[in-house]
Amino acid sequence: MSDNAVSRFFELGAKEDIDGAWKCFAEDGVWVTSDGPEPGRTLRGREIRDLIEEMNEQAHQIRAQGMDGVFEKPVFLANGDQAVVEWSLRKEDGTIVQRGIDLFTLRDDKILVKDVFRKA
Repeated sequence: MSDNAVSRFFELGAKEDIDGAWKCFAEDGVWVTSDGPEPGRTLRGREIRDLIEEMNEQAHQIRAQGMDGVFEKPVFLANGDQAVVEWSLRKEDGTIVQRGIDLFTLRDDKILVKDVFRKA
């Protein structure tokens, strides 16, 4: 398993280890979605776990439609406390349906903030 919380989060998520992925977040960590009323929507605590579970179910539906999510390796910024992950949703032929980035802020090797930016 990788040696940083961001990589562990994606590795555990890919293994459908919902609780393991959730535990990559700090106790006071937040996940800011790209859609919602704030702008976005800020999730905390158990809400994050519920979203991970929901996204896992959505991934099964997406794959059944011949698409899949592609997540690049994290790129850490110079300060070492932030990382960017590029991602895309692609059809089987490689056509990109959606793309975006996740901006992670870390503290003590836990995810403090996962802020999602998406283009549809």
